[in-house]
Amino acid sequence: MVRTTNAITSRAHRPKLLVRIAALVAVFVGAVCLAGCDFIDNLNPFTTTSVEEAQAAYLEAREPLVGMPDIIEDGVLTIGLITDEGAPAVFETSTGYAGIDVDVAAALASELGLSARFVPLSNSATMALTPVDVVMGVESAEAPGYAVSADYMEQAVGFFTLGDAPTLLSASELEGQTVGVQMGSASQQLLATSNLTMSEKGYGNIDEAMDALVAGEVAYVLCPVYPGAFLANELGGICFCGTLNVPIGMGVGVAAQNSTLSSAVDTAMSDIRDNGVLALILSKWVGDLPRLTAASQISGVELVDATQPTTPGGEAGSNAASGDDLSTTPTDDTEIPSDSTIVPDTDGTTTEGAEGTEDMEGGDTTTS
Repeated sequence: MVRTTNAITSRAHRPKLLVRIAALVAVFVGAVCLAGCDFIDNLNPFTTTSVEEAQAAYLEAREPLVGMPDIIEDGVLTIGLITDEGAPAVFETSTGYAGIDVDVAAALASELGLSARFVPLSNSATMALTPVDVVMGVESAEAPGYAVSADYMEQAVGFFTLGDAPTLLSASELEGQTVGVQMGSASQQLLATSNLTMSEKGYGNIDEAMDALVAGEVAYVLCPVYPGAFLANELGGICFCGTLNVPIGMGVGVAAQNSTLSSAVDTAMSDIRDNGVLALILSKWVGDLPRLTAASQISGVELVDATQPTTPGGEAGSNAASGDDLSTTPTDDTEIPSDSTIVPDTDGTTTEGAEGTEDMEGGDTTTS
């Protein structure tokens, strides 16, 4: 596992994203309860009920679907967040944590009739050492002793180009084209193991590469898909056009021996997917990015080692702050030769205090 530390920088066009996120957060508060009407009814215009009171009333009206000893505390789902993933999966704000993992976890807890308590985990290796009910954003290979269910996002390296709608390319269409990559990154290393012949231009992070794409300096950008889609959603006019490797699903980890909770999580996550809440959450962070499958891989691409994983989160530069000088320690599990140096793809952005997150002081957070 390779780690690097990068300082966070600001972007002039960040306010546009904050406005969109603020609006979507407001929509999400109601959408997490699409399966029932009680929560929405509590927000009718003829009452003075606050969002917090409406959420509490909704949970109070629902019978918890699981309890002790299958969870640590009655009425509460204790959720582990792997905080080194970075945006848009998990990132720190001035008031707590935000991202896809946080929103999906909140929706999961609500579906189970529970409030949510978030516990930060530095990486997957600390899962078994910290008392939590579930862990977000894990795959079975990296979570011994955990049953991972209900994939809700994926990790892969992929291409982006100028355009309005996602479209899959073929290897022949990429031959000889210019591509922007972060110098020394996992994405650049993976490209080197492929059968593609492209003209590379190196940049300091994903953010710079995306700016170069907009400026016409390159035809494509290659980077981890979810961070790339996060930036593309911000900038506009950039579309996803296929993955270089086969995507790996990321889901909710539950202790393998806890069959009762695992079954309840499976059912709740299925409901979240069916009632449209998951789609809303993903749209909030990565726009119209389609769910990634084996069919998302660009046809004709061959890799020397097609199993190399990449982190789904936006790595160092995407980790958020609200005017604070913060550093992050993203990870990248790509195996590389011992005489080589490689760093995770990072963007250079900062996302200020996303609404709906909770203060993480004291090591955990409870929401209701």
